[in-house]
Amino acid sequence: MKKVLYASAFFAILTLGFSLRVVAQGPGYQSYVQGENFRKQNNCRDAIQKYDEAIRLEPGNYKYYFQRGKCQYTLKDTEAAIQSFKNTVEYQQNFTPAYSLLAKIYKTENDNANAIFYYEQAAKFESNTKRKVQYQLLLVNLLLKEDRVYDAKRHIDEARRIDPDNPNILYYSAEIDLQDGRWDEARIAYEAAINSERLKTAPPAELAKYYYGLGLSLSNLGDAAGAQKAWTKANFGPYRQLIQQQMMKTNHVYFYKIAVSYYLNGEYRESESYIAKALELQKDFSSAFILKGKIAQKENNVRQAVQYYEQAINSEANPARKVQMYALIANLQLSNNDAFGAISTINQALQIDSKGSATLFYLKAKAEYDSGRFNDAINTLEMLLAAGVDTKSKAKYSFMLGMAAKKVSDYGKAKEAFKNALYGPYKPAAMVEITKIEERG
Repeated sequence: MKKVLYASAFFAILTLGFSLRVVAQGPGYQSYVQGENFRKQNNCRDAIQKYDEAIRLEPGNYKYYFQRGKCQYTLKDTEAAIQSFKNTVEYQQNFTPAYSLLAKIYKTENDNANAIFYYEQAAKFESNTKRKVQYQLLLVNLLLKEDRVYDAKRHIDEARRIDPDNPNILYYSAEIDLQDGRWDEARIAYEAAINSERLKTAPPAELAKYYYGLGLSLSNLGDAAGAQKAWTKANFGPYRQLIQQQMMKTNHVYFYKIAVSYYLNGEYRESESYIAKALELQKDFSSAFILKGKIAQKENNVRQAVQYYEQAINSEANPARKVQMYALIANLQLSNNDAFGAISTINQALQIDSKGSATLFYLKAKAEYDSGRFNDAINTLEMLLAAGVDTKSKAKYSFMLGMAAKKVSDYGKAKEAFKNALYGPYKPAAMVEITKIEERG
């Protein structure tokens, strides 16, 4: 009797388990399985029909959309694939393979903005640390192509926290340091990558990019011999031509550094002689033109200084550095009472970077104020203040805003601005201005 009861109970449990599995599979499961069989046979068209059938029966199952998307992608129907992958993450927000494939499609179509967005989503939701780092590195590569260095560095830092000894992470970190002129930091990162255990058995061609970068950092540090030694280990593929180009200008930084030393000691003629040598080796060396501009400025030759700074801009490829140079010229023009010239210069900078920096917009406001365009200055300063600033900057901008508002007889706005300028060196004058306004009644 006990044996019969045990057998019945076992059969009941087995039956219940089977029933639960069937229920868990959902009404579209059989069509999905048929679609999978077609897909494994490389018959994607019939597979898609079955996935469509599964989706009609069970529209909330993300797996059906994902597998359909993979087939559509195989058939090069990218628009349909994109929609399927978007449906996938709509029903399963943390399903990183769909984000990864979306990013891959957009990257292939040169839509870097969308590729960056979906790799960011993949990195955000990925739980596997190895894949998370891979997504971060793919992001860094795209961001650097878009000149979004700050965002690239943020992702490098995140990846480095996960895998601090990863040579690829060290490589990108070094590349950014190199781009920003932090030569010694770049050298350290390249050397750390080269000495990584993971590259101990790497073939020489794989190490070429690290040695090429190391050579660049050493060259910029003035170590020509060290640079040449590094480049002998990077003489593979595309790096051969790049090395030849670098060897032609190896010493221009060396002469520039000598010129800087003389400049700092006030020996301007000696400095200029070494600037000339640097420019012989590198005609489009923007830093040399900036130094020439500084010498002209020291000698109170403002017009000549502006011309040299303009030559620096024409020689510079980095948009961010161009903007900095325009700001330098604008500042010089303002100090020389050329407000209209400063406005023109700032507008050229804003054509490169329409968002601009707080410094650039403050210079714009000052130029507008000095040229008597008080309402324009008010608009620029209000925009700066609306963006949110620190207490010191708030007082600085608010004081000028108060003075501009006073010039156009908007005493209510002026008084409010002076109240916001009651800080640091602006406080005494702001208090005087508030009193003057209140005395007007």
